[in-house]
Amino acid sequence: LLGLLVERDARRPFCAPQAWLVRALDADRLKREFFERTPHALALVAQMPWVLSFDERVHLFRELVERERRGVLGEHLPEHVRGHHVKIRREHMLEDGYVQLGGLPPGALKGTIRIEFISELGMAEAGIDRHGVFKEFLEETAAKAFDQNLGLFNSTPTRQLYPARASALAVGANHLQLFDFVGKMLGKAVYEGIVLDVSLADFVASKLLGKVNSLDELPSLDAELHSSLSFLKKYEGNVELDLCLTFSVDHDDLGVRETVELREVGSTIPVTKENRIEYVHLMADYALNKQLAPQSKAFVRGFHSVVPAGWLRLFSTPELQRLINGDDSPVDIEDLRKHTRYAGGYNDFSPTVRDLWSVLGTFSREDRARFLKFATSCSKAPLLGFAHLQPTFTVQCVSSDGAEVPSALAFFGMGRTETSRLPTASTCFNLLKLPNFKNKKVLREKLLYAIRSSSGFELS
Repeated sequence: LLGLLVERDARRPFCAPQAWLVRALDADRLKREFFERTPHALALVAQMPWVLSFDERVHLFRELVERERRGVLGEHLPEHVRGHHVKIRREHMLEDGYVQLGGLPPGALKGTIRIEFISELGMAEAGIDRHGVFKEFLEETAAKAFDQNLGLFNSTPTRQLYPARASALAVGANHLQLFDFVGKMLGKAVYEGIVLDVSLADFVASKLLGKVNSLDELPSLDAELHSSLSFLKKYEGNVELDLCLTFSVDHDDLGVRETVELREVGSTIPVTKENRIEYVHLMADYALNKQLAPQSKAFVRGFHSVVPAGWLRLFSTPELQRLINGDDSPVDIEDLRKHTRYAGGYNDFSPTVRDLWSVLGTFSREDRARFLKFATSCSKAPLLGFAHLQPTFTVQCVSSDGAEVPSALAFFGMGRTETSRLPTASTCFNLLKLPNFKNKKVLREKLLYAIRSSSGFELS
């Protein structure tokens, strides 16, 4: 009963924040005993994880990842030879990733994956590393896989994603293998602590937690259908004659018409006042579970092959969403500044750098989110703050022509000149390339123009 109340509160809060925490609990001792596999600690974390704060559970999750990673074959080797090396053509990112990584065993996926991009001219691009280039690969792969034009996923009116019922018609016979691969890549992002701009519908996130969805989760898929079913439950007129419903659903997928029966010979059974509750629950079960079962099963299987289901049960559905796409709180500029590196001659005391932080401090919540997306490709901060952003956020001085030459002038606060160049970013490295602008006013104007126009990689 307590677990059901906590779950209900997570879905539609009715308690004060942190109401479920046991404040007398020694969290450090519990986590220590958990890793010592003490029976009572294992049981408490498995059955009542909410007694620990969300931050403590994220730390516990990260520790589980690190301990498992140390046991992955080959992870003890030097950095330059560690891991699985793959070549990915930029214009075929999703396809090449699927072919080269989709069939890897879970152990290899959990280890280091080293990406080498191949340009459209067939030339290898400079830069093979564990974090930056792989982060770019995950971001680009997710963008292509979750793009509704591909046909694997659909979007709700609130722009949350869920598997497309007609994926086989849109993508082809291998659509389930693609769902498995996309699940693996999203799981790998969570495993590595890389946040992506991917907002799953709550009922999909609930499936990742191993839960069976019911009528309560229906609004996250189809609020209109949920409203109609609620209307049906309370309808006081003649249900059978006025509404003319049967235990069946009609579909039209890309011109292919189909009637699905919710129960045996359902298309011949009218919905009446006596059986309408059964119809409501069968309809919700069909919409949330049965119609998307093959796609959801493949997607969840891929995700769980990287992140064990038991680890995910540390979190509620909204918390898992935060694990995937970061915190929805305003961007903390002071925390970002505290965990920023500098290059090209800049340091924390450079006038242009001081102007940057001053300008960012005056930005609205929306513009701060735009700036973060511009520089890192994700508009949300990582869980537990920017200390956990990988690679570390860096501000680099560039000259008016874009050259990346270290500048002693910038170090000493000299060389501030007029330039038409805009700030640019290399999002795979969380790198902001900032010209040594003449003054704060110019910096603000150029930065706002860049982030609001979504000017892309290396646009100047």
